[in-house]
Amino acid sequence: MIRAFNGIEICFETNEIIVMTENHSNTRTKVEPRIMHVLKILMNNSPRVVSREQLIAEVWNNYGGADDALNQAISHLRKLLNDTNKEDRIIETVVKKGYRFIGGDTIVLGDRRKSSNLTNNMRLWIIIASIIMLVATFMVYYSTTKNSNVPIAPEDKKTNVVTPAPEID
Repeated sequence: MIRAFNGIEICFETNEIIVMTENHSNTRTKVEPRIMHVLKILMNNSPRVVSREQLIAEVWNNYGGADDALNQAISHLRKLLNDTNKEDRIIETVVKKGYRFIGGDTIVLGDRRKSSNLTNNMRLWIIIASIIMLVATFMVYYSTTKNSNVPIAPEDKKTNVVTPAPEID
């Protein structure tokens, strides 16, 4: 599934963040799975606040150094999402509570692989339909030439012509 907002696409299946630049080119960045998991939790719970404890429990399974790892993950996500304006954050820090994703309305674009597979399936069906039409056209043509209305010249048949014998009086 791909989610998009503010010129940013997030693909959770491939762990990529795609940012459209000002010159309309895309910058595609591979992201570590745990960092993507943090982002996914924040986006799925938006606009609610997700506590640090919940993130640590779900992503790092209460690992001892997870507190620092969460700080680094949020910092890394902010860099990737160009979240530099402290007044208008995409990922907001709620003091003593946790974090909240407020990046605007996200649009679910679907999975590109599925649409690609759908396109491939459509091509396959078009090819099959074309072959069927070609075979049907050939069969119609072949059957109409056999039953053509064009007159056929009669065959010369050799007949035994018996000439009558002369009558004797």
